[in-house]
Amino acid sequence: MTGVYLVLSGLVLGWALSGAHWRILFKPTVLPSVVGGILALGLAWNIKANMSGMAAETLVGLSFQFFGASLLVAMYGVRPAIVMLAFVTALVALVSSWGIDQALKQFFILGVLPAITACGAMQIISKLFPKHLFIFILGHGYVAGVLSVIVPGVILMVAQQTMLPTVAGLSMDMTDWLVTLIILSFTEGSLSGMLLAVFVIYRPNWVPRFDDQAYLKIPSEPTKMP
Repeated sequence: MTGVYLVLSGLVLGWALSGAHWRILFKPTVLPSVVGGILALGLAWNIKANMSGMAAETLVGLSFQFFGASLLVAMYGVRPAIVMLAFVTALVALVSSWGIDQALKQFFILGVLPAITACGAMQIISKLFPKHLFIFILGHGYVAGVLSVIVPGVILMVAQQTMLPTVAGLSMDMTDWLVTLIILSFTEGSLSGMLLAVFVIYRPNWVPRFDDQAYLKIPSEPTKMP
């Protein structure tokens, strides 16, 4: 599977680096949040909590932890988010015992799939609902966060039916899958929505995707009195 993950990750990362989207990460007003986000997610990806009786290999060796891919997409966009997730993966691989196979698998499953899912959810929400602060936080934060776990989880459940669990690295216990997806999805959505709300209110310059003019209906010029 190493070759498959290498090709897929390489194609996605190459796409993310194409164009100038990723350069937003190096803007002086955004860079502190980027560095802090990489370090914070590097720590989060190393923190795991297993439920009693649950197989340790559930969800490709991942237990209950904050993925963060959806939040990064909501803040910076999908291409910059994937670039950041590559740095997070490299950081965790350097300080842990991950081999190349584990690192590529984690990057694709923990980063790429949730990021692309969240991006799709945000695009649908933007088309169906008006631009409003509440919609941005609830839809792009909470709803996209929930779906960023559920959709990849379902994809992995389907994948394990066509591969041996020892090859895919997945648990065959469907109860494990169900419990993990429910808890992970609501935890991810709650944390993403909460953090996005805090950043939008107190550090709006850390959220380049949030446009005051569009979401708060702020006039571009003050109205002059006659």
